[in-house]
Amino acid sequence: MNELEDSFAKLLGRQPTDAERHQLYQVRDALALKNNDALWLILMALQYHQTMYARFPELIKQAAVETLRQFQQTAEGTLTSAKESAKAELAKAVSTAARDVARLTAARQAATWIAACLLGCSVTLGTFGWYIHRMAYEAGYDKGYGEAYADTKDDKAAAAWANTPQGKAAYHLALAGSIDRLARCDQPGWKTEHGICYVYPTPLGKIYGWKIR
Repeated sequence: MNELEDSFAKLLGRQPTDAERHQLYQVRDALALKNNDALWLILMALQYHQTMYARFPELIKQAAVETLRQFQQTAEGTLTSAKESAKAELAKAVSTAARDVARLTAARQAATWIAACLLGCSVTLGTFGWYIHRMAYEAGYDKGYGEAYADTKDDKAAAAWANTPQGKAAYHLALAGSIDRLARCDQPGWKTEHGICYVYPTPLGKIYGWKIR
């Protein structure tokens, strides 16, 4: 190690690198400096600062890369957490929406079923009511018609019988007041036996009959 390198080592506390040694020799030869020239101290100090400052960009670059790496890791962690949170919220929202849709669908189906049941019941009751009304109407009509027909028939038969000799005779008996007596069999000496009215003499020996005219 020569005097120049020894001065560099004393000033900077380390031996110069090959690049620094080559640069010192270039300066020496260009400026025609001697190894013991005081200007070397200034040049070595400048060389030191240049070397030190030359490292800053790389250090800054490394620091920036490390910062970006940490930021990327933090961002990825945050993004992953955000994705998981978003998935959880989405799953919750989908579950809530599914439950709401299910409740709405069930309510609509229940309403449809109830409406169908009510409609069916209404139709059934209406049909049954109409059937009962129809049957009652027909039964009432038939009964009324039968009774009216029977009454009419009886009236016609009675009117026809009234024109017969028996009817005329019965009519005259009724006018004479004898129909009721004959029907009740209640004159003195008359007795009813086995549904037959018999005529007997009274205790006084009288026999009662009925007036014809």
